[in-house]
Amino acid sequence: MFAVLLDFNGTLFFDSSLHQEAWSRIYRELYPQGTDSPDESLFCGPRNDVILQNLAPWLSAEEREQYSERKESLYRQACLNHPEKLHLVPGTEAFLDRLLQSGIPFALASASIKPNIDFFFEVFSLGKWFRREDVVYDDGTYPDKGAMHLEAARRMGVTLADCLLVEDSPSSIALARQNGAGSIIALGHTASPSRLLELADHWIEDFTGFEPAWLLRNTSDLN
Repeated sequence: MFAVLLDFNGTLFFDSSLHQEAWSRIYRELYPQGTDSPDESLFCGPRNDVILQNLAPWLSAEEREQYSERKESLYRQACLNHPEKLHLVPGTEAFLDRLLQSGIPFALASASIKPNIDFFFEVFSLGKWFRREDVVYDDGTYPDKGAMHLEAARRMGVTLADCLLVEDSPSSIALARQNGAGSIIALGHTASPSRLLELADHWIEDFTGFEPAWLLRNTSDLN
């Protein structure tokens, strides 16, 4: 059996600049007297609590949780403040429609928290393709994105080796490879295409023209 496992942020929705905007607000709140701009690399990849530990090591665990929730609230507001950015990656809707029509199982595994997942379901009408209760998201029980991939595959009744994974993050792709993903497609510009191709089997800029038939032709070893 063959299945498709999809990331969301940076894969179905290009939102890096919106996360950066929210983190910049948090940085200014933590360093109100500061004049320097934050190093944006601090905000790429790790979980919020890790970012906050690096950014402000004096915060207690409770304070980190409060700042994390505030950052995500600021992120959702940034999404609404930039309607020109609030759209799925080109080709996504047609690709998901064709996956649905093809009968190929597919699932969503996102490192987002539940309030963000609920927000995405509302603004992008994700219920056309996904059941909210089936989405694997960050509920605090997963040690890393790799564990989320494994759980999403389990819920589809397949192993990760049966899955074609679509991801944008080098660290998530590396975990998927380590955990035995059948095939990996890197998407977007979270890292350079050359860097992503060091880790993944293929790279695409977006989903334009990306057909399930291509998946079946190029992943025959998964069946």
